Amino acid sequence: MEPDALVQCPYDRSHQVRVSRLPYHLVRCQQNNPQVSRTLATCPFNARHRVPRALLRGHVTSCPDKLPLELPPGVPRCAQVPTQTPRTRPGQAGDPPRPGSPPRARRTGTQS
Repeated sequence: MEPDALVQCPYDRSHQVRVSRLPYHLVRCQQNNPQVSRTLATCPFNARHRVPRALLRGHVTSCPDKLPLELPPGVPRCAQVPTQTPRTRPGQAGDPPRPGSPPRARRTGTQS
């Protein structure tokens, strides 16, 4: 879509906004129209899509910005990356002391 093309604001039907300015306008108009804002939901695929909450499920199934979940035939899948548990820094609370390391000094609430 052209950046200079005009689209209608979902919060105020009398607003015609250039596509290039739409994200900024949506934020401002959402704040200025809290009643309307409560009735609209944001599309998970394109934040510029604001639809009535009751119609969100239907929009999500037919959204033109939705990426295909399946790869076309013949396209190789990427190798899965193994998941790791979050690591903590050595010496964090709960870690056993390392062999041969001096005991850690405890901080007190006062500073010198």
